[in-house]
Amino acid sequence: SQSEQQILSSQLECVQTVKDRVLAEAKCTESNLVTPFSWKGSGAKTQTRSSLKLFQVETETLYKKVDSEDLYVTSMLYEREQTEREVTGGEVTELVWKLCLAHSASFETADLFMALVFELRHLSLEALKVLWQRSSFKCRDNWQPLIDALPSCATEACVVLMKEIIASGEVEEDKVEYFFWSFSFIPKPTSGMIESLAPLLKSPRASQSCFLGVTALLHRFCSAYNSCDDVPAVQSVMMTLGKFLGGNCAVQDSEGLSQMQLVLKAIGNAGLAAASLAPVLSLCASLKSNPIEIRLAAIQAFRRIPCSVRVSDLLPAGD
Repeated sequence: SQSEQQILSSQLECVQTVKDRVLAEAKCTESNLVTPFSWKGSGAKTQTRSSLKLFQVETETLYKKVDSEDLYVTSMLYEREQTEREVTGGEVTELVWKLCLAHSASFETADLFMALVFELRHLSLEALKVLWQRSSFKCRDNWQPLIDALPSCATEACVVLMKEIIASGEVEEDKVEYFFWSFSFIPKPTSGMIESLAPLLKSPRASQSCFLGVTALLHRFCSAYNSCDDVPAVQSVMMTLGKFLGGNCAVQDSEGLSQMQLVLKAIGNAGLAAASLAPVLSLCASLKSNPIEIRLAAIQAFRRIPCSVRVSDLLPAGD
């Protein structure tokens, strides 16, 4: 039938000549026959001939040799030359305005946004607060460039500002969640960041992303610093989480069960910092009156606690 007829018929023929194991010449002929409305094989036909010939072989490299001392391995993520000049809040405010005026899907917007991220890193907390007062507006398409750029800033000043924005309730819930999840990716956390975020865990409105984002930041901090359990900010977070456990992880209803599971997951997320809670976790896991979900969650909370805490001695031997 006509529907089964082949619309395009193509053929490619090449002849290659090899000398001394090197391709010396290649000649190709490509034919295409388009027959959507043909009759008895006729139709539009194209034929292309191409020829490739080797003229000479260079034995020396043409590129400039580079001193190996000038080479280094680095991440390509947000890489930019360090600037020596001082960045002012007025310049950053102007950047935000330019982003609002730029087309949302253009190279200019991408370049301006990256510039905004890097310049935010040079601002103090005081300068950031002034910038927030001046530039927290929404663009015509309801976009807030500053809200999207702050999570990529990753400085202590930016984290403190994000915490204050969260606490004030000035932004939508989805942006708050975006802030919390970004804490997991901060490459060099500081005790000041943890100290600033710790009070959020005590809020009755603290969400799952709050617990997990803050404790992920805590784990990364402790992975980079020895004896992090001696840091007051770390102790404050773990004390708050420990109070949720109530000594044995007992729960009264389904709402309490969900909250306890979240807290235990957050403690497991905290990893190295959670070593001080190991005895309580062991009791939560061994107490037969606790729901099986709580006992399993307590065991899983040990997943990042170092072996030096002698987990095998703390976990129950079995029922």
